[in-house]
Amino acid sequence: MKFPFFTFILFLFVNLGFAQDFIVKNNDDVIRGTIKGTDYFSVYISANDEADVILPAKDVKNFFWNGNSFVSKGFANGKNFEYRFVKLIEMGTVNLYSFGGGTLVPAVKEKKVKFRPSVGIGTGTGGFGGMGMGGGISIGGGRSAEPERPAGAPVVRYFIEKPGTGPLQEVPMKAITDEDKKESVKAILLQKMSDNLSLKAKVESGTEFNSREVIEWVKEYNAAKK
Repeated sequence: MKFPFFTFILFLFVNLGFAQDFIVKNNDDVIRGTIKGTDYFSVYISANDEADVILPAKDVKNFFWNGNSFVSKGFANGKNFEYRFVKLIEMGTVNLYSFGGGTLVPAVKEKKVKFRPSVGIGTGTGGFGGMGMGGGISIGGGRSAEPERPAGAPVVRYFIEKPGTGPLQEVPMKAITDEDKKESVKAILLQKMSDNLSLKAKVESGTEFNSREVIEWVKEYNAAKK
């Protein structure tokens, strides 16, 4: 089955109450089943509980899992261009995404798996915005199917975009944003949302710039644009 406008279809499925997980591939084919996990570089699904399939982010447009929508986005990594999944936090005139924050891939069952890359996610440096590959979990490709657990969960990184005005941009915020990052967060938000005067005033007078506050501001901005 094929759907031409994948973003709208994704939210149509969600809004109509389809509980089953699904993946939309680049060719608009839809795979339904039970998603077992993601490491943000691949997604692991048991297609209709019959065959296990692991798909890399470069072959997927988006997927819906556990009430959350994940979108495949391209990131520059030196001279290379890599695709990674980001979780959609807010969508509208301004889109807000998150990357990382936990180990989401379970042990891979030892049965037929169509594609089993060895990829990892950690807290290393490199890549777009420092989102490099350190040590971390792996999907298959090792002596054991049990994923390696990193010593600490990867940090959550946030990205913002205003379609038509430039590429994804990292917002260096946290649950408690570092003091030396607050001005950067403020500047990014003013760049994206200063056409809303009341919201601009809130941002200019802000002091915390934590993730909870920023998410609420983005939601407020999008609601005013509807």
